[in-house]
Amino acid sequence: MIVAVLLGCATPPVDTSEPPVVEPAPSIYVPLDPARLARRLSIDTRGRLPTVDELAEAEAEVGGLDTLTEAWMADPAFEGHLADVVAESWLLRLDTLRIDPTEFGLDPTQSYPFTRAFDDEPARLVAHVVAQDRPYTEIVTTDVTMANDLLAEMAPLEFVDPAATGEWREARYTDGRPANGILATTGLWMRYHTTIFNYNRGRAAALARLLLCYDFAGRPVLFENVADQSTQGLQDAITTSPGCIACHATMDPLASTLFGFWPYEDRDGTEMVTYHPERERLSESITGVSPGYFGTPVTAAGQLGLFVADDPRFAVCTARRTAERLWGRKTALEDDPSVYALRDALTASWSYKDLLRATFATEEYRAGSLTAAATDAQRQAAHPLRLMSPTTLRAVVEDATGFQWTFTGVDLLDSDTLGFRVLLGGADGDTVREPNLEPTVSRSVALRRLAQAAATWVVGHDAAADPVDRRLIGTETPDALAVLTPTNPAFEGALRDIHLRLMAKEPDAEAIAAETDLFSAAEATGGPEGGWTAVVSVLLRDPEFWTY
Repeated sequence: MIVAVLLGCATPPVDTSEPPVVEPAPSIYVPLDPARLARRLSIDTRGRLPTVDELAEAEAEVGGLDTLTEAWMADPAFEGHLADVVAESWLLRLDTLRIDPTEFGLDPTQSYPFTRAFDDEPARLVAHVVAQDRPYTEIVTTDVTMANDLLAEMAPLEFVDPAATGEWREARYTDGRPANGILATTGLWMRYHTTIFNYNRGRAAALARLLLCYDFAGRPVLFENVADQSTQGLQDAITTSPGCIACHATMDPLASTLFGFWPYEDRDGTEMVTYHPERERLSESITGVSPGYFGTPVTAAGQLGLFVADDPRFAVCTARRTAERLWGRKTALEDDPSVYALRDALTASWSYKDLLRATFATEEYRAGSLTAAATDAQRQAAHPLRLMSPTTLRAVVEDATGFQWTFTGVDLLDSDTLGFRVLLGGADGDTVREPNLEPTVSRSVALRRLAQAAATWVVGHDAAADPVDRRLIGTETPDALAVLTPTNPAFEGALRDIHLRLMAKEPDAEAIAAETDLFSAAEATGGPEGGWTAVVSVLLRDPEFWTY
């Protein structure tokens, strides 16, 4: 008995055996070469192609393009491109709003700048916080916003520094709205509007979807038929029907936190752009629901942004959305370890630039193709080659050629009423809610017209410009375009420079021969400018250009 007790109290022997070695699964990704990776990084950070000198630096850099990436994230173009990316990702840019520009004394033809003044406000604020490398939580807690002159004329705003320059500057609202960052912007709630009897529910759903990746509409709920379809009948069902309660018990308190933005008339411009502090608790008498955040009471409207910033889902959602954008695909369950690692990179400093750095370092981001080890399912899910979205394509084409495809002041790659955004695979935020970044016939047609117009523009510009001012053709030779033909020894070098600029890779002998033949055929009827227009047009339609 004593022996048994002693044995029971004895320290168990220490296991000194080596743990089994777990071999990591072989990578399915083949990394891009430095030049093409530099091209991807430059496009994703600033919406521009790298210069030939930057490509040479990328080939020589030992640190994995870190120096170039840091320089590009400090480039003034970084903020503007990120604003475009956020606006595109959050479906902010509608062609029409619920109110008309004539309510603000504008001409109906000013509809495009009118909608963009409102639509871009929240995206500009996000981009400004990131570019200043301020804590990312400030996007939902800061007391400032961003405004251009037109927005400042229409909304109750004053610029923080009246002497500041730039199209978009820091501004503050003067109507008593709380310091909730983008959640206090007129632009976000003009885009995600509410009808009078929706009581901000659509806005609450948008808040949860955009910032928390929580989709009320995606919850599995069993609905019952509501016999009384009147306003009061539907309102009663929300509080009595189990299927309705499943969502509304959480959604309605969140919607109630936004009642300062609830309008008495949802098509009145003044009502829509003005915050109403006296209505903040109005939900208690109208819907019988007090403001709350997923089960926690909200006693002051200014708490909303703080709750979002402190919600664990906020950081995870930010990491997930960033990964999906930069990997070019939706994430799946098996991506969660990587997503949570990116979340940790963000929350360690709350610098969004740190999240970008971590995402840029992932195998998924740096991949250019897949190995033979990849399964069919992995090949179907992975997108190592990305198609440029309409926003990115617009920025890159303008950078390379100087061409802006506009008509009556409307950017045709950023619009559908007159333009081709959806045809190019974009989403209008209304009838098309998901981008389609896959090759399609409509995309090919729109790309062809864009390439022809941009080529005509840049050839005309470069033919008249001094070599130092040329954008694309003959940038390394003093020869005029009129003599830069196949009989000129500099012709082949000019073709190589264009390939490097547009595609970050040199053409092979077969491509040089084909483009020389194309030039000669077009030159026969259109002269040297016709030849260069044909060549540039074809290169801008090449998948090596509009993928990255």
